[in-house]
Amino acid sequence: MNIRRQLIWIGLLLSWSGCNHYTDQQPTPDSGPPSARVEGLIQQYPQAQDILFTTLANNQLWQADFIRQGQLYKALLSPGRLLTTDQLMEGRVPDSLARVLDQTAVAGGTFSNLRLRQYDWFNNQATNGQVKQVYADYRWQQQPYTASWTLTQLPSGQVTYYLELLPFQSGEYQTDSLTELPESLQAALRQQGLTFTYAWVQLDALHQRHGTLSVQKQGQQLYLSYDDEGRPVVVNNQPTAQFFQQIDQLPTSIQAYLQRPELAGFGVKGADASLTHHTYASLSTYRVNLQKDNQAWLMTFSGQGQLISRSFLTYGFL
Repeated sequence: MNIRRQLIWIGLLLSWSGCNHYTDQQPTPDSGPPSARVEGLIQQYPQAQDILFTTLANNQLWQADFIRQGQLYKALLSPGRLLTTDQLMEGRVPDSLARVLDQTAVAGGTFSNLRLRQYDWFNNQATNGQVKQVYADYRWQQQPYTASWTLTQLPSGQVTYYLELLPFQSGEYQTDSLTELPESLQAALRQQGLTFTYAWVQLDALHQRHGTLSVQKQGQQLYLSYDDEGRPVVVNNQPTAQFFQQIDQLPTSIQAYLQRPELAGFGVKGADASLTHHTYASLSTYRVNLQKDNQAWLMTFSGQGQLISRSFLTYGFL
């Protein structure tokens, strides 16, 4: 299981959007992305025209909308680098995506805003075109989600698919740099004596940042999510996790939630299914991963048994 998939299974999608909180405290004027970043974007897409920059996080994150060879693009830039670029696409989603989704527990939704990931500073540097990522908005049971569709061509010629249905996001990026995180979060890490190693960041409909942080405390690796006051609110602490064998060992409020119709037939059997309880200091989190064949629901609950987030995935060969 690759590192991206490990973090998706954690499912920590709470807001640590310190950007608004921080901007109110220190309203530093934003003059747009550094010229070096603009030049880097043009070098990557030399025929880019009508570039429009929008500030998403003051002096930290910008969106660039542009046209190239008649196609619309959307990019994310930090002060240090071009993070991602998506090509906006018209027409229907790939038939393979629609066909796979129609055979799952989340069938019946509607797609929109189809986009092809053209550039990812971390993931796409060594794939040589063997990995293709397609994203789309997906509305299911009157709720917005983001569908992430990854196709990988193996040396044998076979093509594998990996489909994630995630809480709605307007964008995402990965970072190993503290400067690409809110200042309030940087301060919280320093105060708590935690060493930052990596973050997986999503942007919601209002461009507020959400995500999962990989940190270390005295050599122990943790995955944490924070609120906008710098308090940890969700934890994955695998070395000390408590494992359960049966659903009836979970809090009664979680057991009640697992009776929902879309979870029917999903259970704790399967290589990717698990029931775990994680703690860090006074923080408590339950992770419930239920599987049916090649489909899975990935859910995170608070220590009091309240749902925090859930995702869906399915995978296989085309």
